[in-house]
Amino acid sequence: MSPSAPSPQTAEVAERERRSWRQWTAIVIGALLVLVYLFSLAAYAEAGQSQLETGPPAIGKDGDGVDFAFDLVAMDPARNQMTLRMLVKPEGSFYNDQDVTFAKSLRLTVRSLTTGAVTRDIPAGTPVGGTAELNVFIDGNPNTYPFDRYQYGQPPVDAVDPIEAQLSDPAPLVSVVELGPDNQPLAVQIPIGVYPSGGLQGWKEDWQYSLSEQPVGQAAAGDTLMLQLVVKRGGGVLAFVLVVLGLMVVTAVLSALVARSVARKRRPIEATMAGWFAALLFALVPLRTNMPGAPPIGAWLDVAIFYWVELALLIAMAVFIGSWLRFRKPPTD
Repeated sequence: MSPSAPSPQTAEVAERERRSWRQWTAIVIGALLVLVYLFSLAAYAEAGQSQLETGPPAIGKDGDGVDFAFDLVAMDPARNQMTLRMLVKPEGSFYNDQDVTFAKSLRLTVRSLTTGAVTRDIPAGTPVGGTAELNVFIDGNPNTYPFDRYQYGQPPVDAVDPIEAQLSDPAPLVSVVELGPDNQPLAVQIPIGVYPSGGLQGWKEDWQYSLSEQPVGQAAAGDTLMLQLVVKRGGGVLAFVLVVLGLMVVTAVLSALVARSVARKRRPIEATMAGWFAALLFALVPLRTNMPGAPPIGAWLDVAIFYWVELALLIAMAVFIGSWLRFRKPPTD
């Protein structure tokens, strides 16, 4: 006895349930897309944000001393070097507000591990303004891109091997000394303050300033600004790189599926598809090299993903061409 056909009411209920399920599925997918969109905006807004956790606050116009402002303007991970822009602003008795000049003579000594100690004398009457750029050493491994992390600082005093030790202590950045009429340093302490930095797009910075507890060169204790800086990729860059790597993997999987379908005669062979495989094989190379701030080819992401994606595309193209040679009939005269 053949089963009876479902009643119209039962079929209508089933169709209504399927329609409701499709609507809820569309709502969930739409909500997920909105969340991903909002997350991408938040990640972009977070990139290029500096955070000043510790350090002497800015003295300001109501105080007396010298204020500094440092901005990270460039990163060169391949050379383990970063560029800082420095602005010096005298305050109080060090500032002549009548003609906007330095009221006292100062000597600034900037210390970095790439250029050594660079001394600059600022005579009284020098106009206030202008910036100077400093190239300083950073410790980090660019091959761990996009999870690379860089530090400016110095090894601990009790480090067994200073070369291999982490730069976990603040390093001298700039010293300030007041000069007398004979251009000789005076034994007076100069209050130092720091303005928060603006931040470099694509990077997340963590600035930690302090003042020296011991004399540094000609500067007395407290006259040297110390810095420990940690820089890593911003969330926007990290998300973009991960999405691109995911798309590369998906491309390799799709190419393998196409080649498998052709090899098993589930799809007809189109000779023009060989150009599609070749285009994918070579198009991913400039995509990899043009990732934001990407190091030269040879980083860990190449060993973990990029090389294997290229190999999968090459094998898929070889399988497709082999299937074309095997199954395609030769031309007839």
